[in-house]
Amino acid sequence: MRRVFLVAVVALIVAAGVWVTRFAKEVIGIPREAYASDWTAVFIIEHIRTSGDWPDGWHDLRDEYDRLAVPQHYAWTFDELQSLINVNWNSSVDAIRESDVPLDNVRLTSGRQVSYNGDPDILIHGFVHTGNDPHRIRHRIGGVGEPDDAREPPS
Repeated sequence: MRRVFLVAVVALIVAAGVWVTRFAKEVIGIPREAYASDWTAVFIIEHIRTSGDWPDGWHDLRDEYDRLAVPQHYAWTFDELQSLINVNWNSSVDAIRESDVPLDNVRLTSGRQVSYNGDPDILIHGFVHTGNDPHRIRHRIGGVGEPDDAREPPS
């Protein structure tokens, strides 16, 4: 009887450990993914603002990343960002403009829908329809010691 009780307690401890580990892994990834989601929307909106076009691939967002991001202040590199986010590169500004509802263009590869600033598709849809971009980044984050004109994106 004592042996059965001991086995049951050990099994319960192992199961609890597995659950805690899975839960912690899920929770720890949320901030990283939320920032990736937010910044992808920022980069796409900035690309649309400067070019007037929907990006064709990650290569089209590299300039925005380089101009606005300071790598030591981010949870991911440009390459890591690409592994966290799926973008519908076949979309277009015209398709977004013609749609009354946000199109499903930006999603986390994990399937989650987390963000600090709001759903990227809603932010992009709002920008295309109104020109309003409340989350526009005008200065590089963490650009300490740089003159102001070095941090300001070109107009």
